[in-house]
Amino acid sequence: RDGLRFINSMLIGCNLRDQVKLIVAGKVYSGFALVRMLATGADLCNTARSMMFALGCIQALKCNSNHCPTGITTQQPHLESGLDVGTKALRVANYQEATVHSALEIIGALGCKSPKEVTSDMIYRRSATNGGYGVENYADLQAEAYFAKLPEGALVDPAKKDQLPPQYVGW
Repeated sequence: RDGLRFINSMLIGCNLRDQVKLIVAGKVYSGFALVRMLATGADLCNTARSMMFALGCIQALKCNSNHCPTGITTQQPHLESGLDVGTKALRVANYQEATVHSALEIIGALGCKSPKEVTSDMIYRRSATNGGYGVENYADLQAEAYFAKLPEGALVDPAKKDQLPPQYVGW
């Protein structure tokens, strides 16, 4: 997530954000994870591991050996027969539909009509403050982090140089 925040901020700082689409992958396994990625700057989310689980992967770690016991990553007929495409396709489709439905419910609960309206100040996480009962939003997290969000055009407009956080002055 730090990389996503950093790249998103740099694109905003260079006035290039509207010209570049950010596609993220990694730890996108639920509707909330998808919304969190959109809120921190992603335009599109890719998921792999959770889809493999929906397909029936048991993480036997034999993907590259042609001996996958579930038949997903093998071409051996006696193992391949364990993969019933009709049944598994339905499972993957149901998982995808449920994930997107969950994400859209969260987006609606945030008061947004579109995923593009979700911002990092709308998403919260638990924190260790207040005896473990604290919460902080992702916008505050980014403001305090090394990869602070830059003002639009701050890296290319000399008049906005005074708006740069100290860690970006040399860029």
